[in-house]
Formats: sequence, structure tokens, C-alpha cells
Amino acid sequence: MQTRPAKQRYLLATMTNEPFQPVRLYYAVPDPSLVRRKLAALRCMVKAPIERGWQWQYHAEAASLRFPAGGYDDVPKEKRPIVLGRIRFPARGTMTLQCNSLERAIAGARFFAPRLGPEVIAMRCRLVNRCFAADEGQPDTLMATLDQNVTVIDPRVAEAALSRELAGVKSMEGWERAAAESVERRLRSNDDVPMVEDFPLAPEEETPDFKHLATGLQLRFVRAFEHWQGNTHLTLAAIIVRAVEQGTRGRDDRQEP
Repeated sequence: MQTRPAKQRYLLATMTNEPFQPVRLYYAVPDPSLVRRKLAALRCMVKAPIERGWQWQYHAEAASLRFPAGGYDDVPKEKRPIVLGRIRFPARGTMTLQCNSLERAIAGARFFAPRLGPEVIAMRCRLVNRCFAADEGQPDTLMATLDQNVTVIDPRVAEAALSRELAGVKSMEGWERAAAESVERRLRSNDDVPMVEDFPLAPEEETPDFKHLATGLQLRFVRAFEHWQGNTHLTLAAIIVRAVEQGTRGRDDRQEP
């Protein structure tokens, strides 16, 4: 009996060739009117009344941005300017930046921080922890998955669990050992990220180039792409452990005489 070959799946990607993966950054905005004036002064920003927000276009000030798979010159002229992201003000004191890929979100955080000022602070991130096939739908439709079955991560839960584990520890040495063992258990556990994850950022620890945001999103992309390739057993924690071990081996190799 002949079997029909499995249908080949094609990865849905953006016009700048990153895999499509919906992501949204949430900002605290003390003065939305001031932010709107700053956005209006940027030639790469276009007000979109129908969307009740702004389009961030790959144009003018943003044209110098490059992504891992290409830059402005790689976008066909007839498609320019493409939309890199959308900014909205959904509630008083809140702004969101929504993008079609994790790399665009990282670029957006780095692009807008110096232009909007230190009072505009990235507080949370929401993303869909999977890649999509090209036949699953249009990007604008698939962006709706950002608001479906969302799991909101509350850092207080993890803090309370850690406090319970450290209860009774008397010395600093014992505290450090217990904390390290707690982290190690979590990294090597089978717990994984939810499909739609909303987690807090740590603005007080973030660097000017958003190193922590970039690392967190890039690790989640690695997991999503591994799952796309069929390696669905890999958890985010396992990928972090693998990255740490590879980094340690790399340092050891460089130190050999």
C-alpha cells in the first residue's frame, strides 16, 4: 500500500525574514500627551486612526535598523515602507508596542527608549511561545492569539515559594547554597512556559541596550523553533541549562594554554 507523503510545512516569516511570533511590550507612561508629541515628530511614525494608534514603519529614522536575516535594502521596493510594529495607548498611563517577531520587539525597545525618554518604562512582555506555518492564516489575524488563553506570571508566587524554601536558613553561606539549589531544581525541572505568556520585566536591572529583554526573548525563540522542528520535549529551562553549559565550555576552551 502506498502512503501519501506528509504535507510540507512552510514557516511563516515577516518581510524582514524573521519567523512570525506575536509579541507585545507594555510600558508605564506618566504623560501620554508628551509621548504622542514625540511620536508625531518621528518621520517613521504614522498615525492610524482606524487602529486607534500609530504604525512604526521601516522608514526614515528606522531605516538604519538591521535584523538577523536582513535590513532595509532586502525589502522589495514595491513593499516599502513595511510596518515594524504598532503602538497604542489602551488605558490611562499605559502604552503598548506590538510586533510580528521577537527581534522586532527587541529592536523597538532599543529604538524608542532614547527617543521617548527614561520616564517611559517597559514593565511587562507578552508573547506567543510558538512558530506558525504559512497556511495557518494571515499575520493580522494570527496576532489575535496574543489575547487567547493568556497565562500571567506573578513574581510574588515565585518569591513566596523561595521564601518557604529558605525558611530556617541561618547563615549567609547556607542561604546562598539553598538559593542556588532552588534555582538549579527549577532549571532542571520539566516545567515549561505556557503557550501565551505574560511576564514581568525588571526595569531597575535592565541595561541601556535591553540585554536582559533580548536574552529572554531569544531563548524563547530558540525553544519555539526547536518545537517547530519537532523537538517538542525541549523546555525553556533545558535550553537555558544547555546555553549555560555551552558558555562554560567555551570559556574553559579559551583558557587552555
